[in-house]
Amino acid sequence: KFSILSIVLLILFFVTATQKTFATHSSGADLTYTWVSGNTYSVTVSFYRDCAGVAAPGTVTLNAKSTSCNKNQNFTLNLVPGTGQEITFPCRTVVTKCTDINSPYAGYQQYVYKNNVTLPQQCTDWVLSFYVCCRNCAITTLNNPCSDNMYVEATLNNLAFQSNSSPQFTNIPVAFVCVNQSFTYNHGVYDPNGDSLVYTFITPKKYDAGTNTIGTVTFNPGYSASSPLTSSPAVSLNGVTGDINMNATATGEIG
Repeated sequence: KFSILSIVLLILFFVTATQKTFATHSSGADLTYTWVSGNTYSVTVSFYRDCAGVAAPGTVTLNAKSTSCNKNQNFTLNLVPGTGQEITFPCRTVVTKCTDINSPYAGYQQYVYKNNVTLPQQCTDWVLSFYVCCRNCAITTLNNPCSDNMYVEATLNNLAFQSNSSPQFTNIPVAFVCVNQSFTYNHGVYDPNGDSLVYTFITPKKYDAGTNTIGTVTFNPGYSASSPLTSSPAVSLNGVTGDINMNATATGEIG
């Protein structure tokens, strides 16, 4: 079978001359699961925090929902001890905001949350998801990004494929890219079950806690999911290998 990997470009960053301090902190995330036994899965959330923002949460809430089985249940994922380390080192001599909040250079940390989750039933349409407030205000390609809760999901059919695990990411999804230099990024994804992988861009999603609805972010004019940054030639995605090719022609942060 095929695993379709939707690439959400909300965690790729470009070095700018100056950075400001913002109250929000959500720079990106991914959600994966690994089959343990029966209907039990080890679920992992990797959360990427802007060091200039508020503190990362101590736990995250995972929602497991199946419309066909009429199930909706929450689980708590706990912070993995030792995570929360800085993952951005653009130059050996540069000190980022993770070390000195007054530094002009942005810095990012990776927090990992994990727990075993036992689903109450075998269903064809499980959606595992979580959300966190709020997107980084420094993102330059979105309209009012810091008003949006970041939302990430993964799907599972444990009726037909009970022992299935999701694709796994091996590369840190934060990159500093130089303007006017060609750059290729790959998430380093592999599938534990040996499934074929297909890659596609999607518009990042957001969650409105007040109305309990899932929507999509609004791009600023000139940007979209398939054109997430100013690049010449345009950004391209290889649907087979997952390579994202770009040649940035302007500074900024994308989301």
